[in-house]
Amino acid sequence: MGLNLLFLGVLLWPWASALLVAIFPKPLLSISLSGLFSAAACFFIVSVGADFKIAYTWFQLGGKAMNAPFWANYAAQLVLGLVALVSFCVQLFSKSYLAKDPSIGRYYIYLHLFVGAMTLLLLTDSLLIFYGAWELVGACSYLLISFWHQKPAATQAAKKAFLMNRLGDIFLLFGLIGLGLHFDTWQFSAMHGVAPTLIGIAIIAGGIAKSAQFPLMSWLPDAMEGPTPASALIHAATMVAAGVFVGVRVFDITSPETHLFMGIIGAISFLSGAVFAIFQNDIKKTLAYSTISQLGLMWMGMGSDASLFHLLTHGIFKAGLFLAAGAVIHTVHSQSLNDMGGLRKKAPVAALAYLVFGAGLMGLPLTGGFFSKENLAGFLYTTGQVELLGVLAIGMVLTSFYISRQFYLIFLGPLKEGVAEKNPALHIPIRLLIIASLSIWISRHPIEMPENAFLTIYHIPAFWLYITAATWVLGIAGAYLSRNWIPAGNYQFLPRFWPSLFSFIRWKSRSAQIFETQFIDRLVNGIASLQVIVAHLMAWVDRHIIDGILVGGSTQVSAATGKILSRWQSAKVQSYWTMIIVTFALFLLYALLSK
Repeated sequence: MGLNLLFLGVLLWPWASALLVAIFPKPLLSISLSGLFSAAACFFIVSVGADFKIAYTWFQLGGKAMNAPFWANYAAQLVLGLVALVSFCVQLFSKSYLAKDPSIGRYYIYLHLFVGAMTLLLLTDSLLIFYGAWELVGACSYLLISFWHQKPAATQAAKKAFLMNRLGDIFLLFGLIGLGLHFDTWQFSAMHGVAPTLIGIAIIAGGIAKSAQFPLMSWLPDAMEGPTPASALIHAATMVAAGVFVGVRVFDITSPETHLFMGIIGAISFLSGAVFAIFQNDIKKTLAYSTISQLGLMWMGMGSDASLFHLLTHGIFKAGLFLAAGAVIHTVHSQSLNDMGGLRKKAPVAALAYLVFGAGLMGLPLTGGFFSKENLAGFLYTTGQVELLGVLAIGMVLTSFYISRQFYLIFLGPLKEGVAEKNPALHIPIRLLIIASLSIWISRHPIEMPENAFLTIYHIPAFWLYITAATWVLGIAGAYLSRNWIPAGNYQFLPRFWPSLFSFIRWKSRSAQIFETQFIDRLVNGIASLQVIVAHLMAWVDRHIIDGILVGGSTQVSAATGKILSRWQSAKVQSYWTMIIVTFALFLLYALLSK
C-alpha cells in the first residue's frame, strides 16, 4: 500500500507543483517542490523492483471498469531518475540565470508541467495515455521554446519544432492504433509476438521526429532560441530521450526490418550531426547537433542495455554541457564562439565542467561515457554489425574533434574584451552534475566495467580499445593542430590541404541547407498556412452556416410559427371550434386518401 501511494505521489506531484507555483510564483518554492519530487522519484526507484505494475480505476461503463494501467519497468525507472536529477539541477540553475526576467514564475510553471507530462509518458502502460502524454510533452516544449515570445526567432523556432513533431505524431498515432488492433490489447506489457513492419516503422517515425533524427533533425538547432536551462532539460535529457524511449518500448514486438530501419537512421544521424557540429559558430547549436549525433548512436544500439546506459550517461553530461554553456553565455553575453576565448580564468567552474563533460562525450576512461560507448561497441561486435562499428569509429573521431575545438575556442587563447563578471550561483548545479557524471559506473579498472545485475555487459575485443584510443588522438590532435586555422566558422585552410574533402563538406553543408530552407521550412510554413486557411474556413462556416442559417434560421422559423399559432390563442370559443373542425377535416381527408 505504501509503495502504491509513493508511486501515485511521484505521478501527480509535478502537476500539483505547477498549480502551487501558479498560485505562489516564487523560485525557491518551485526549486523546493522539484527537490521533493526528485527525492520521491529516487526513493521509489530504490524501493521498487525491476518490474512494477499497477492499475487505477478510471471510470465504469456498463458495469465494466476502465482502468488506467501503469508499468514502471527498468527502462522507465532509469529515464525517470535522469529526468528527476536534471530537472532539479535546471531549476536550481534557472534561479540565477533568469533572476531578472519578469516572467520567471511562468517559466517555472512550464517546467513542472513538462516534467509531469514526461513522467506520465514514462510510467504509463496504456497506448492511449501514452499518446496523450506524448502530445503534452510536445505542447510544453512549445511553451518553453517560445518563452521569450517577443523575439520573432523564438516564436518561429517554436512553431517549427511543434509542426515538425506533429508530422511524426501523425505516424505515431496510426502506428499505436495499428499496434492495439493487431495485438487486440491497448497495454504495452500485454503484447507478445511481432507486429507488421509497416506498423513498427510508423511508430519509429514518431520517435525519429521527437529525437530529431534524419531527416527531421532541423528543428532542434533552431529550438536553441529558448532559455539555455530549458535547452538542457528538453533537448539533452527529456524530450529527445522520449523519442528513444518509444523505440525501447516497442523494440521487442517489432520486426527485424524495423530494427534495420532504426540502425540505418541512427547511423546517418550519428555522422551527420557530428559533421554539422564541426561547422557551427553558435555554442548552443554545436551542442544541439552533438545531441542529434549521440541520439543516433542510441538508435544504432537499440534493443540493448548499452543503448539505455548511453541514454543515461549522455543525458547527464549533455545537460552539464548546456548549463556550462549557459554560464559562459551569462559571462560574455553572447552565444557566438567568435566572442569567446581565454575564459578559463573568468569561468573556471565552466571550464572544469567542459573538461569533465567533454571527456564523457568523447568517451575517455573513468567517465560514464567511456563505459557506455564501449558497451555499445561490444553490442555491435557481438551481434555482427561490423559496418556500424566503422560508423562508430568515424563518429568518435568527429566527436573528439568538435568538442576539443569548442573547448579551445571558449577557454584557451587570449581573453576577449568586454567580458563580464562571473556568477558563482550558476555553478552549484554544474558541480552536482559533475559529481553525478564522475560517479556513474566508477570502476577500479579504467577500461573494464564490473558485472551488474541490471545491465548486460558486452565484452569487446582488444583491438577495439586501440581503435578507440586512436579516435581520441586523431580528434584532439586535429583540433589542436588546426587551432590557428579555425577561428570559429572559418575552414578556408581545407582547400589547400585536402581539396576533395573540402568540396564534399561544402556540398554536404550546402545540400543540407537547401533541403532545410527549400523543403523543411517550406513544408512547415505550408502546414501553418493550411491551418490558417482551415481556421478561416471553419470560422466562415460557423458564422454563416451554423449561426446564420441553422441557429438564426431556426430562430426566425420558430418566431414566425409562434406568431401564427398565437393568433389562435384568442380566448374566443369560435376560434377553438374552428381549430377542432379543421383538424378533424384534415384527419378525415388523410383517411380517405390513404385507402
